[in-house]
Amino acid sequence: MTQQQSLFAEEHKTVSDAFSENAEIVFSLGDTLDILKTCPDGFAKLIITSPPYNIGKEYEFQMNLNRYLSDLKPVLEQVVRVLAVDGSLCWQVGNYVKNKEVFPLDIYFYPIFKELGLKLRNRVIWTFEHGLHCSVRFSGRYETLLWFTKSDNYVFNLDPVRVPSKYPGVVFWR
Repeated sequence: MTQQQSLFAEEHKTVSDAFSENAEIVFSLGDTLDILKTCPDGFAKLIITSPPYNIGKEYEFQMNLNRYLSDLKPVLEQVVRVLAVDGSLCWQVGNYVKNKEVFPLDIYFYPIFKELGLKLRNRVIWTFEHGLHCSVRFSGRYETLLWFTKSDNYVFNLDPVRVPSKYPGVVFWR
C-alpha cells in the first residue's frame, strides 16, 4: 500500500455500508424501507431526500397517485422515526403528471407529514433551466423542497446563506 493509499484509508475508516454508532458516513445500497428499519430512533439530525416522482423513469414504474402516496407512507413513517427531536427533514419533490394535468406533489405530501407530527418551516422553490420541453403547457423548470422539523428546537444557520438586503435599514413590516 502506498503512503497516499494509506492516508486515504485512514481518512475514510469511519465509512460503513450499514448503520454503525462509529460510522461518520453510511453508504448503503438496497431498499429504502429495509435500510431505515435498521436505524435507531431519533439518530438523524438532518435528512435530505428526493423520492421518485412517479413519472415512469427507468428506475420506477408509474402508478395511480393514491397508490404512490400510500406506498411511500411506510417510508415516511420510518424517516420521521429516525429523525432527531431537534432534527430537520428536507423533502424535495416535483410534479406528477397524468393526462396532461399537473399534480404538485408537495401539496399531497404536506398533510401526510403534518399527520406524522412535523412542522413546516419553509417551502423552497428551486428553479433550473434544463428539463423536458412541453408542448401543451409551460415546461416545469422548478422543484419544491419542504423543510420540516419535529419540534421548535432545531438548528438554523441563516448567516452563512443570508442574501444581503436590497434596501438596508428599511423596515417593511414588523
